[in-house]
Amino acid sequence: MTIPDGKNETWYLAPITEIPGVHHALIMTLDGMVQARSEGLTVDEADGIAAMTSALHSASRAAANTALRAAADTPIETVAVTMPAGTYMVMPAGANTLIAAAGDESMHMGVVINKMARQAKKLGEQFMSVSARANDGAS
Repeated sequence: MTIPDGKNETWYLAPITEIPGVHHALIMTLDGMVQARSEGLTVDEADGIAAMTSALHSASRAAANTALRAAADTPIETVAVTMPAGTYMVMPAGANTLIAAAGDESMHMGVVINKMARQAKKLGEQFMSVSARANDGAS
């Protein structure tokens, strides 16, 4: 899933970054290509975070599937890294896409996860919707 060129990316991430304690959010492909970034992240920062997140997601999936004896194709629902500086969370957002958010210790993880899931669903719905064709008289 790729966010179309010319689309305003703000609506994808603004509802997440408006949550108290959230510093920034990203949408990226599974292979680490940035699709949308929130204000406050430079292009270089977003690119670096996306590349590292791709590796984090892949490694987390492999480790969890092995540790839980799950099938190799079992998807991850959420990866969360909590540190004294705050929390970084990642979840799938559709076909080959991830959504991530980072915030400080005041960020309420449950609220952020819920909003990330809702935005991922909206993003998927937008890309799955098909515009009605205009009736141009052709058969």
